[in-house]
Amino acid sequence: MRRLPLSLVVVIPLLACGSEEDGRQDSADGATTLPTTGETLGTDTSAGDGDGDTGDGDADTGESGGLKLDTLPAETADDGPDPQDCIEDVDIVFVMDVSTTMGPFFDKLETEIAAVHDALGAFDLPNPPHYGLAVFVDDFTLVNAGAPYTDINELKADFEYWNTFTSSNQQTGGGGSNTTWTENSLDALFAASGGFQWRPVSTTLRMVIHTTDDTFWNGPTVANGVNILHNYSETVGSLQQREVRMFTFADHLGGQSGTDDVSMGFFNDFQGQPPIPEQTGGAAYDIGQVLAGTISLSDAIVGAVEDSYCEEYPPVG
Repeated sequence: MRRLPLSLVVVIPLLACGSEEDGRQDSADGATTLPTTGETLGTDTSAGDGDGDTGDGDADTGESGGLKLDTLPAETADDGPDPQDCIEDVDIVFVMDVSTTMGPFFDKLETEIAAVHDALGAFDLPNPPHYGLAVFVDDFTLVNAGAPYTDINELKADFEYWNTFTSSNQQTGGGGSNTTWTENSLDALFAASGGFQWRPVSTTLRMVIHTTDDTFWNGPTVANGVNILHNYSETVGSLQQREVRMFTFADHLGGQSGTDDVSMGFFNDFQGQPPIPEQTGGAAYDIGQVLAGTISLSDAIVGAVEDSYCEEYPPVG
């Protein structure tokens, strides 16, 4: 397995329509049988890759001066693919709750997204990172029609727009107020996994950074006058089919009283099914700790990239 070395100290590790027939090569035919599991992360978790290797902080450099992937000794690399062959692009789609309570988290992301981009730029990736954005309340919108952002300033501008939007208490498509605490994470995740223009799965680390402070509608149903299209199993299947890892910043308690259990599906099982991060090789982070400053948002996202880079996607089924 290859890991991206970091040149900075990482405190913790951390959707537009499309289909498999549209020629974008985002099938899951490269699935493997090596399991990984999601993690629930707290205040100060190591940035290791899950197998006890936290790295020594030394980075090999190439002619370009960028960071290179660690090189394993020959005698340790004879039981799998040659680590020297592992080079991946990085695609990250942000799937964000834009209801009224999410403004403070957007403030954090607006401030720290440049640090994420700069940190990824320090790695010797084959191509620059691609970013995407999907937003949701009870409805959802795949921003930029699923096309990737390659200019970080354009992404920051849309973050600023949707940050301002959180104060409106409206649905993302307009036409109604948001009068409920439950939101539509599942349709937004489904749209991101199937609608974003991912680069080929065989050469790309595909990630979703999902954020919410409440629970989700489980479709198909009508909620707050909005058609909720997809259920939990369908959403997990869409992510798995395209080998997309979900990393979520979510809460344990929420609802109108602030005391309802909203952890199911993110930190804990939902209707007998494992959490989405666990089923997709991702992880769950406590959004309250981000807002309190005990988790660095940028370090968490960069750490998630490092821990996932060139790791096998978990088996499906």
